Amino acid sequence: MKNVFCYLLFVCLSLGCLSCNKSTFPDVESEEEQITPQEEVQPAGPISLTTKQAEKLAGDNAFAFNLFREVATSGDKENAFISPLSVTMALGMLFNGTSPDARAEMATALGISDFSDTEVNEYYQTLYRALLDIDPLTAISIANSIWCKQGYPVKPTFIELNRNYFDAEVQTLDFSLPSTLEAINKWCAQKTNDKITSILDAIPDDAVMYLINAVYFKSKWQFEFDKKDTKKEKFTLENGAQVNLDMMNQTATLPYYADEMLQCIEMPYGNQAFSMVAILPSEGMPLDDLVNYLDNDVWKNILSNLRERNVQVKFPRFKQECEFQLKEPIYNLGMHLIFQGGGNLNGIADDGRLYVSRIIHKTFVEVNEEGTEAAAVTAVEVLFTSVGGSPQLLPFHANRPFLYLIKEKSTGAILFMGRMDQPQ
Repeated sequence: MKNVFCYLLFVCLSLGCLSCNKSTFPDVESEEEQITPQEEVQPAGPISLTTKQAEKLAGDNAFAFNLFREVATSGDKENAFISPLSVTMALGMLFNGTSPDARAEMATALGISDFSDTEVNEYYQTLYRALLDIDPLTAISIANSIWCKQGYPVKPTFIELNRNYFDAEVQTLDFSLPSTLEAINKWCAQKTNDKITSILDAIPDDAVMYLINAVYFKSKWQFEFDKKDTKKEKFTLENGAQVNLDMMNQTATLPYYADEMLQCIEMPYGNQAFSMVAILPSEGMPLDDLVNYLDNDVWKNILSNLRERNVQVKFPRFKQECEFQLKEPIYNLGMHLIFQGGGNLNGIADDGRLYVSRIIHKTFVEVNEEGTEAAAVTAVEVLFTSVGGSPQLLPFHANRPFLYLIKEKSTGAILFMGRMDQPQ
């Protein structure tokens, strides 16, 4: 996919003096051991959220669909893939540094206008720690970091809030040295298992801070595809042209839903805590129309109506990387003041010149017969300036453009979201 420069979500797409890096982010050897299926795997229990936290998660999912719509229906949209989790985690850290007016804008866009600052911070802390522990068969890391310019007077309260609630790793470095750029990019590579090796190409002279989140996910399907059943098949593009690609095949009993607008299946990973939901638009519907149709209400309806059915699955094997500038999409969702000066980031420092100049979002995903590996990094740059189915075997043939989401089962929290126009 062609990179999108100069302009979307998961700022953040994170760690403080130890960065959420427990053995939730295993080394390669232990990771392979960790995600090996066992003969009998107990299904994961639900993540326990308070009523308020469940409301916040619904707000995050609504924001995820809004952000994806901004990214995946304009510009270089083909094969767009983002991590709403990464973006909202990064924005969550930034939230702690905003003025009351800027914070109100962010709260409206994120659906948390009636939440206290503490409730917002406790939600992010509860969610990411629960995601790290819910499936021992899945390798997952969520890391946060704050990089401060040496000599710049950052408020201690801002640092401590993000250390306490986001486990953010904090480093103060000389931004003029090449070693600082190398250190930031090395951190991103380490936290994504070398899937995203850099997030910055340069540090501007007037940069004073970077808020960075990294998410890494690797898990095996509960029902793996047999490699011998993978074969070259036709994938029909939206313009009617056809291309040959590697199509995986299997017949399995899977959660399935269909209505007049869409058809979808849920393919679980590991102990079923995480899964991929693949969504095909109805025949003849452009993928853009499906992207515009999907929102949190539609998402909740899909999840509540999934029923196990015998499904004949055809699904492409693919691998891709994306890069987005999210400033414009996030601005379009109502967050304006964070991109302006005038004291809107005075929770970071008593400096009316601070503003967010860029929100850089990079992602990686690979889907094959064994499972899925995905990663995302979000960097916020702060500068100063002046239907149910029937008993028969149901086909789900992803041999034309479709959407796919990776989620946590009990909450419906969306970790990653993408559109597949043409598998690479």
